[in-house]
Amino acid sequence: MLLAEPPSTAFDLHFSIGKIPVRIHPLFWLIAIGFGAIAVRGAGINMLLGMALWAAAVFVSILVHELGHALMARAFGWPPRIVLYGMGGLAIYSPGRQQTRKSRILIDFAGPGAGFLLGALILGTVLVSGHSVQLPGLPVHIGNGPSFTAGAGRLELFVLFMLYVNIFWGLLNLAPVQPLDGGGIAKAIIEKYRPRDAWSIALKLGIGTAVTLAAVGLFLWQSVFLALMFGMLAYNNWQMLQQVR
Repeated sequence: MLLAEPPSTAFDLHFSIGKIPVRIHPLFWLIAIGFGAIAVRGAGINMLLGMALWAAAVFVSILVHELGHALMARAFGWPPRIVLYGMGGLAIYSPGRQQTRKSRILIDFAGPGAGFLLGALILGTVLVSGHSVQLPGLPVHIGNGPSFTAGAGRLELFVLFMLYVNIFWGLLNLAPVQPLDGGGIAKAIIEKYRPRDAWSIALKLGIGTAVTLAAVGLFLWQSVFLALMFGMLAYNNWQMLQQVR
């Protein structure tokens, strides 16, 4: 959920996955650990351990998400690199030719799509073990066996975090709000039918969707975090709309 690449620091972590360079900004760890303190409240587990498990789940999940974008960009012949920063990440590439609507949609969807695949793999493993699981954030219970998370141990909590980030966050990321992946997909589709004012329509759609999700997050899910996040996104989309006008 980044708009621009953050500047490098002396504390960045660098490595590569295949031929894809990865850089992790230190603010990524700080924010992940900070939100981990919120995520483990009332979980009945040591706070430091819970924060570490949350940070690990967020790191793996967002890295897989950005790898999805990066691999799809590379499939079109555009060498990518990945930066993890703040609350998310960025797959950066330079198109060697004019991007088509199809390539933009496929690259945007490849991120959450990779997360859904990872979440499905984890969910399938839980079901094969003979357990059932309540998908975090969603009113969906899958399986007929005993609840996998009933033990509330380290593995169970880590699996719960992984499902939450890859499935629930992945679905929210497909909301037609800028700069989420769903916002990019929505804009690409709108451009096909309303090329002249596609950007303003996409921003209006983003404002309405973000306001709705902020209200749902606060009153239905009772999540102040989601309410604030989508409230900020609604305001950012409104600001961009004023600039367009």
